[in-house]
Amino acid sequence: MKNFIITIGLLSTLSSILFAETILTLGERSSSAIDMMPANQIKDTLEISQDTTAFAKQITTMSAEEQLEYDRRYNEKFFQPWDSGMVMLSQSERTWQFKYAKERTYHQDRTRIPKSWYKQQIKNSNFSNSDTLSQPAITIRHTDLKLYPSSDGIYYDPKRTGEGFPFDYNQNSSVHINTPLALSHYSLDKKWVYAQTSFASGWIKVEDIAFVSSDFQTQFRNNDYSITVKDNLNLSDDDGFISLVKMGSIFPIDPETKKYLLAKKDKKGYAYLSKVTVNDIDIIAHKPIKFNQYNIAYISKQLVGEPYGWGGGYQTRDCSALTKDFFAPFGIYLARNSRQQANNGNEFISLKGLNAKRKQQTILADAKPFRSLLFVPGHITLYLGERKGEPIILHNYWGVRLKDGSKKVLARAIISTTKPGMELANVKKRSMLINTLTGIVNF
Repeated sequence: MKNFIITIGLLSTLSSILFAETILTLGERSSSAIDMMPANQIKDTLEISQDTTAFAKQITTMSAEEQLEYDRRYNEKFFQPWDSGMVMLSQSERTWQFKYAKERTYHQDRTRIPKSWYKQQIKNSNFSNSDTLSQPAITIRHTDLKLYPSSDGIYYDPKRTGEGFPFDYNQNSSVHINTPLALSHYSLDKKWVYAQTSFASGWIKVEDIAFVSSDFQTQFRNNDYSITVKDNLNLSDDDGFISLVKMGSIFPIDPETKKYLLAKKDKKGYAYLSKVTVNDIDIIAHKPIKFNQYNIAYISKQLVGEPYGWGGGYQTRDCSALTKDFFAPFGIYLARNSRQQANNGNEFISLKGLNAKRKQQTILADAKPFRSLLFVPGHITLYLGERKGEPIILHNYWGVRLKDGSKKVLARAIISTTKPGMELANVKKRSMLINTLTGIVNF
């Protein structure tokens, strides 16, 4: 018998197409340069099944009451930009990225970025007009937050280990469709708008957002939400493709028809609600879904094997985007970067000062399968449980540090021990995760 996504409270409903409308269906992320990165194997990825299903049996339960409290906090955070009514950042917090103008940086084609490019971008950023909008808004497709109002990438010397593609420092974060925003001001060329989400800020293309009225906010913010539980969905209507939809995207549920609601943009730039038809089973469900073995395996195994996408670039994920999107369907809100996520749990257990053996023992004793993050500054992982006396983790991992300072690039989300690459003769053991992990974050 087939299992189905189990939710807390209302079950998602399916409907057939009776007339032309917006449709959410199974889809596929378009291939790009990100898919051409090396995907080297190590002993862990060869010997450990790259499927989370077996590990889901090790979970500790989470009560419905506990999940609903997490979910209440999630919704509170999610709508924070609308509650604040404006971008809540100092001028220095908005302009820290100007530091790149003083450094040696490169385009993706490995040519130097001239100072004139930065001069133009700083001028176009128009920060002298900060807060002239102070307008609530919403994303109308999956999009990106940039540090400068430009789609051009910023890279350090590609000859250096861990630099060059895909480490575009103009990419701050990806942003799901239907995400609330607070807007500050336009760029000089009017093609970009400076925006703040609940988790990050930066420049978004004007074509990817719509203003929201107070009436729209009331209708959208109805305390009854669904969330996508299948990755890389396609959203389309009579005019064609609208957007890729990543797992963890939120759609309110219409109180009358029980259909899902999507923000679209009218000719004046304001958002209106459009109903979405879904004909595929288990691609979207009432939030939060129940924290059980089936749901955990269903969500987590979709994340394995995805290319490493710095800042969520190229419609993929980095380490913290993986953990954020894993927890979202269960109603647990995580911040965007690894350092912030280390402060998101109910409990933090320090691993500092412990040797590798003691760290391993502490993780096995105190970490909770699929309810704990293992943290080291600059990287974060999802703890899956124990295998042959070893802690096992899921993480989107760039690569294993070698003795000569280079890396054996993996560039994928993998299931591994905390000692990935230990079998390599030239691995830098001091840099292995088990030696650098500094804490356990428990939920």
